[in-house]
Amino acid sequence: MKCPSCATPLAAPLPRCPECQLSLQRLDRKFGLVPRHSRYLSDRSGRLTLPEMKVLRKALRLFEKKFPQILLSVLVTELPAGHGVEEYAFWMANRARFSSVEKTQNDNFDLLLLIDAASDMAALIAGYGLEPYVSEEDLQRALAALSRPLRAGDWAGAIHACLQALSLTLRDCSVRAQKREMESATA
Repeated sequence: MKCPSCATPLAAPLPRCPECQLSLQRLDRKFGLVPRHSRYLSDRSGRLTLPEMKVLRKALRLFEKKFPQILLSVLVTELPAGHGVEEYAFWMANRARFSSVEKTQNDNFDLLLLIDAASDMAALIAGYGLEPYVSEEDLQRALAALSRPLRAGDWAGAIHACLQALSLTLRDCSVRAQKREMESATA
């Protein structure tokens, strides 16, 4: 895990970053009330058409069928100037409760893709339970997959590209985990 503000590597969830002192309480003061959102997809920017949202919701439900332990939520919004996408995504992932309240700390296998339509930037946050399996590099590859369509203004295409990259990554992670289990069972 890295601090969403200064990118200092953190070994475990801490109440505040030892380097820049960022805390959820500080982000609460900065961002205010958690905006309304839905479980799978929320477009607070108005960039997605209703047909695109319907297709994306279907793709997100299919993703959940493939990976039933993971809830992937997508939020498209327009952040005011001075609101970093990484900080906002971290805050939303910790405050918005896209999945059940019981899924906290190591039981949180959620993924949040946040796209800031104002800056054409995106952040992808993995719940603490996914961190041992999905690396920072995996998340960066998924974000890289959405960059070209995002820059072209194809919001739905960007989300689909990220979903596809995440599906491949999670499939590979699953294969690696199965191999480790088989190796430890035979050892």
